[in-house]
Amino acid sequence: MFLFYVFWDAMLIPMYFLIGIWGYERRIYAAVKFILYTMAGSVLMLVAILTVAYMHSVATGAYSFNYGGLAEPGRTAAHAGVAVPGVAVAFAIKVPLFPFHTWLPDAHVEAPTAGS
Repeated sequence: MFLFYVFWDAMLIPMYFLIGIWGYERRIYAAVKFILYTMAGSVLMLVAILTVAYMHSVATGAYSFNYGGLAEPGRTAAHAGVAVPGVAVAFAIKVPLFPFHTWLPDAHVEAPTAGS
């Protein structure tokens, strides 16, 4: 889960530069709005992942980011109750789904063709 999060955020950096450097008239505004919205979703996902790892450590005595270990029977319902809302909102921002999509029009209008 930790590597998923790292690569989830790593893709924000090239998109920020594609929009901010090679974008059109309002490129700086669009790039900043893009990074702020998507990083807010990323922070929410990080909190959900860390909470699940903490819950796993309380139950087993060891921290783990291994998805297979976190999905063991008996702990799935408790972990899902914490992780699913955080990860769902993070995905809704990133995908983007209504009403978390307000960064999308600015980013795609101002981005160059390669970024859009």
